[in-house]
Amino acid sequence: MKIALLNSQVLDGNNVVPPLGLLYVAAVLERAGHELLVIDADPDFDNTIVSTVLEFDPDLIGLAFLTPGYQKALGLRNKLKQALPDKIYCSGGFHTTVKPAETLNELDLDFVVVGEGEDTIVEACERLSGGQGLEGVKGAMYRRNGDVVDNGRRELIEDLDSLPFPARHLIDMSPYLKPPGIIRGHAEANQTTIVTSRGCAYRCIYCGSHNMFGRRSRLRSAKNVVDEMEYLKKTFGMKGIYFCDDSFTLSPKRVREFCDEIIERKLDVKWACHSRVDQTGRDLLRSMKEAGLVQLDFGVESGSTKILKVLGKGGAGDRTEQIKKSFKLCTELKIRTLATFIVGNPEETEEDIQESFGLAKEIKADYTAFYFLTPYPGSEIYKTAIEKGWLDKDLPFSEMWSHRQPEMPLISITFSKEELSRIRRRLQNHFFIRNYFSNARNFSFYFLLLIIVLKKPKIIIDAIMKLFKTRRLDYVAEAFNAQYWLLKKYQKTT
Repeated sequence: MKIALLNSQVLDGNNVVPPLGLLYVAAVLERAGHELLVIDADPDFDNTIVSTVLEFDPDLIGLAFLTPGYQKALGLRNKLKQALPDKIYCSGGFHTTVKPAETLNELDLDFVVVGEGEDTIVEACERLSGGQGLEGVKGAMYRRNGDVVDNGRRELIEDLDSLPFPARHLIDMSPYLKPPGIIRGHAEANQTTIVTSRGCAYRCIYCGSHNMFGRRSRLRSAKNVVDEMEYLKKTFGMKGIYFCDDSFTLSPKRVREFCDEIIERKLDVKWACHSRVDQTGRDLLRSMKEAGLVQLDFGVESGSTKILKVLGKGGAGDRTEQIKKSFKLCTELKIRTLATFIVGNPEETEEDIQESFGLAKEIKADYTAFYFLTPYPGSEIYKTAIEKGWLDKDLPFSEMWSHRQPEMPLISITFSKEELSRIRRRLQNHFFIRNYFSNARNFSFYFLLLIIVLKKPKIIIDAIMKLFKTRRLDYVAEAFNAQYWLLKKYQKTT
């Protein structure tokens, strides 16, 4: 079959990376002998998507999108349907998995893939290319005579090493490789992402990843991960990797094997990852740094023990003391740190907010970010917010669901939305200088950014107007980064 896979990209600061989930699907389809076209673009800024697909003339069109990209995917689907009405349309991914029937019907698709998509889409395409239906294909949901047919979930893939590396060769990687890169506060060209595990046993109320990958962690082998790093270095000249697992340090044994593998191969690639404060021993961190670790990201979320328990982040022992200890250890070992906090939580008071602010100042992360509590579909807080009326159940899924850039939160529980906006602004502004100017290696990128924006006065005017409106200093930096991405990806500004 000829298959077109399209990711409806949503611009969110500089946080634009290759769609690894879609590229894994592309890789297994290519291995199965299908001809692939992959497009990763924002439909609002790329008006060539439909014509490119039309020229390719696929048999099947697959749509991928996160919750913030739902409306964009819907609009793209309508345009594609006008140009190519007789093709087979499907979708998959996280949002589709947690809202399968709604996605199937609202986007008027022929079928959707629920859960891990690799095995399901390969079997579905084998059936379709042979002129058969989708009866019995686990992981597929479709309509028959107007009724929705759910074939049930497919078993999870046990051996992640059996999957081919994401098919990055099917997209133009060059825009993603320009600075500042994905490692926040560590601006450098030629950085990208790798996923090394699936599944998470933890029960944070704001996360719904278990809907897609289950609550049992499955890990790629250390050798397989380093093989991919080596491939990226040889193919794309990769200098930096961000491991976007829920927690890269879940298995200290595998981390040590990973570090030994890098050192043995003398692979000179800097990397960063997400960790938990209860998974950071001194010896392990030393090994990680020796193997190229430059930054650890921690979801601190709150400085209040009460709120940490509400969020499902309590764990064993005094969590705030674990947080302080981990950040102190990283400082001693000269490992950069990133800390994220959440405001707008259930039961949260002004005292809890002040505890978060105090902890953020005490741990002195190299980059500190405060986000609103966002009730993503599939998470416990989404269900609770609907039940308690904190969230309008008819609110459309759109860019409002992006957690980094919105000026107002989606829900208000103990504070009004206006109060939360002021709280976040006050907290985030406090860390602006440290976030953006504490690392000298960033200055060369800032100089490049300054030259670009000076050539485009509208960027500066728009950013200043937004600054006066929001009074958020970080918004200016994010706005400049966003415009820089538009320039490097689409060669235009808006």
